[in-house]
Amino acid sequence: MTGPAGLATRSVTPDLARGLLLALIAVANAHLYLVARPIGYRGYPVELPGADRVLAVVQMVLVDGRVYPLFAALVGYGLARLAERAPESVLRRRGLVLLGVGALHGILLFPGDIIGAYGLLALLFAPMVVAARTPAGARSLLVTAGGIAAIGVLLSTGQGTPQGVPTVPSIAAPTLGAFLGEHPSAWLVTTLFSALLTAPAVLVGVVIARSGTLDDPGAHRRRLAVWAVGGVGAGVLLGLPLALAVAGTWAPTGATGALVGAAHAAGGYAGALGLLGVMGLLGSVSWPGRDLIAASGTWSMTLYLSQSVVFVAVFATIAGGRGASASLVTATLVGLATWLVGVLVAGPLARAGHRGPAEIVVRRLTYAGRASRPTA
Repeated sequence: MTGPAGLATRSVTPDLARGLLLALIAVANAHLYLVARPIGYRGYPVELPGADRVLAVVQMVLVDGRVYPLFAALVGYGLARLAERAPESVLRRRGLVLLGVGALHGILLFPGDIIGAYGLLALLFAPMVVAARTPAGARSLLVTAGGIAAIGVLLSTGQGTPQGVPTVPSIAAPTLGAFLGEHPSAWLVTTLFSALLTAPAVLVGVVIARSGTLDDPGAHRRRLAVWAVGGVGAGVLLGLPLALAVAGTWAPTGATGALVGAAHAAGGYAGALGLLGVMGLLGSVSWPGRDLIAASGTWSMTLYLSQSVVFVAVFATIAGGRGASASLVTATLVGLATWLVGVLVAGPLARAGHRGPAEIVVRRLTYAGRASRPTA
């Protein structure tokens, strides 16, 4: 088999994780659209009021810097599954397509795009993903992941210093030309840096796919529980110092600030694994809404892109303009509402057998010219 897998053959838990992850992505990105005010650590506004301060601490230890490594692990899982039914050339083509989608997203809407980074990693790691079918190949991936993670942590020391400017300054741009003009260079820098920081999680995701943990979570509850407790716990402990700085409780300086920034990044890798463990445990049991959220996870790229459309429409100065006045609580609620609408729209469509528009484009371009590509 060399074509894309049909919807009926997919494992529920990875799609459930993608569906739940979309809510966390919305929460993680919401504060980046708050502009026209002093900006502190990790793009959060300074001098947050009470409710915003509490929410910021929760986001910092559970979501910030944890979501995109988690997303990357699921990308790695998907690449491993693709490598089981398609040659290396298809993986590279998928990488090129994702890089193109990411460029369009980053230049037209959100320069903090992550799709392009994952496309770049798919291009670079395609041979290693194929080789990971053997135990030696899997070990090689884990060693490589550890080395890259160490570099990423060292390069993240700057996170312990206040930014001073918004992460996405184009949100405050007064004209469409100014809005678009800031995006190309910002997207390129973000893509390269994000690829470095998330590469370890992509490689770990490939190994997780080979282990079968997410495909049969009921048989691996003990492992998932260890991930959940250990990973989330480590993520909270390592992220708490910077979280308290965001809340204004203290202001780390010098070497202390660098250490705090590095700890937050290290906690991101641990927290991502912990969240994946939580999602795996949720996938091992039935509960109301589980299958609907999992179905929406098959539209993850479409819904991720649609979040940017909504955020720009609501917060950008050239559109709704709420970025200059909205609170962190309000921005987060907008993100969660966007996610919920996405689940309610995409979930039933996916369960009826329909793919998301972005997913259709990516699949058609990935398998373009391949005679064995099925129409499903």
